[in-house]
Amino acid sequence: MKKFVAIVLLALFAVGCASALKKESDKISFEYEAITRGSYKKVIVKQDTVITIKDRGLENVVTKALKNGEWNGILKSLEGVDLDGLSEIKAPSVKHQVDAAPIANLKVIRGDKTYQSSSFDHGNPPQEIKDVVEKIILASDLQKK
Repeated sequence: MKKFVAIVLLALFAVGCASALKKESDKISFEYEAITRGSYKKVIVKQDTVITIKDRGLENVVTKALKNGEWNGILKSLEGVDLDGLSEIKAPSVKHQVDAAPIANLKVIRGDKTYQSSSFDHGNPPQEIKDVVEKIILASDLQKK
């Protein structure tokens, strides 16, 4: 009987944790932006949707469902990132400062708080957020011509 009670309590705890994680992930979204004078690209990722904007006039917008596992992969890549220090992360290169690369940045919106990275070169994100950025771009429509 004690084993049965322990198993039931453990199952309830696991279900509660999974429910809390789902509720927490509902409150998270991501925005990735890459801009130059002549181009504009933005990706917005929410739990089940990815929106890719390819121009400032919003004439080329692609909305699609995230593939199975993409959302969990993005969340997992965020685990090691210090969101409070996101704006302090240094870019590994500065080509965006001389128009040799698009200026990129990453926003993580958790609840009603927004964390934004400092600017970095599109295609060369800081190591601390590289996995997050790559997973967002891979899930988006930016790879396709």
